[in-house]
Amino acid sequence: MRALFLTANLGGNVPPTMAIAQELCRRGIEVEIAGLAAAEPAGDRGSDAYPVAVDARWAARRDASGRWEPPGTRQAGIFLSRRFAADAERLVHDRRADIVVVDCMALALIAGSQRTGIPVVVLLHTFGEFWRRAALHGLVSGLLRGLGHSPRLLWGAAALRLLLTDRELDPASGAPELAGYAWTGTTEVGVAAPASASRLPRVIVSFSSTPLAGMRAVYWRAIDALAGLPVEVIVTTGSCDIQGSRPRTVPANVTIEGFVPHSEIFPGAALVIGHGGHSTTMKALAHGIPLIVLPLNPTADQSLIGDIIAAEGLGAKLSPRSDPAMLRRTVEDMLADAALRERAAATGARLRSAPPGAAVAADRILALARA
Repeated sequence: MRALFLTANLGGNVPPTMAIAQELCRRGIEVEIAGLAAAEPAGDRGSDAYPVAVDARWAARRDASGRWEPPGTRQAGIFLSRRFAADAERLVHDRRADIVVVDCMALALIAGSQRTGIPVVVLLHTFGEFWRRAALHGLVSGLLRGLGHSPRLLWGAAALRLLLTDRELDPASGAPELAGYAWTGTTEVGVAAPASASRLPRVIVSFSSTPLAGMRAVYWRAIDALAGLPVEVIVTTGSCDIQGSRPRTVPANVTIEGFVPHSEIFPGAALVIGHGGHSTTMKALAHGIPLIVLPLNPTADQSLIGDIIAAEGLGAKLSPRSDPAMLRRTVEDMLADAALRERAAATGARLRSAPPGAAVAADRILALARA
């Protein structure tokens, strides 16, 4: 059996996509991914549980320095381009796929795939409430419908629609518009906090792996807020150059890293300060860590996720323009809040006890392919 994933490096969609693809590989399914050819290796060194990368014209590229190029017309074409819809249709035929798995945002790729008659699975990589608001209602929905790529119609025509998130935290869990959608649970995994040691509490500052407007300033406001506190701070910057042309002095209690796997630094952490990306947020919760959310992208799901975190008593949502003094007070209050720690720990235990989201998604995809 061969599964073909059609996607692109849009940031937060990559971790759940890869988790599901790898789970299918572990089950002996031949998996290919088109659109991440420049983002992911064609094979995991020393492992056969990794999909094969198939190049596509819409894939992001790295520049001469190794940094990702800004999203441009090539990658943006996955939303509406007729050419990329034709590319997707041709690719499904050429790769002889038995089932096609497409990111929900890649409307053109969904349209092209559906013309082949092969079963199409749509992956929705954040809370259903975001998709309900942003794509199934309102101005954006109407605009896309007018351009011939209605999310409501394209997603509705899919053989399977998978929400890769936790249903209990999703405000849209009972929304009638999502009656035909399946929640898989989060594809992020965590571990229970190790036994407490005498070391200082660890605070992780981790924003998007894709540079966003104003991100450098937000990083430094967070660093200034944490400077001198009795905490160990690890700042992961991804591809964002936070020093720029005028390097600043880094406080003694702060370590700045580039790309660091969250699985290496999240276990035992006391607090995560993030941008509200779904993958980072759910990974922190799976580890039982409370969060401070500073939404950086007003058009994405980050503000909604911050609202959910605050409403569920799992952390706080602040403006990314909050000054260091306000952020510092919030950090101090949260580190001293035993009830907050207990709620976060309980949420982590619940998420870890649930069937892994990648496994649930793989079950549903294989059941459809074999039907």
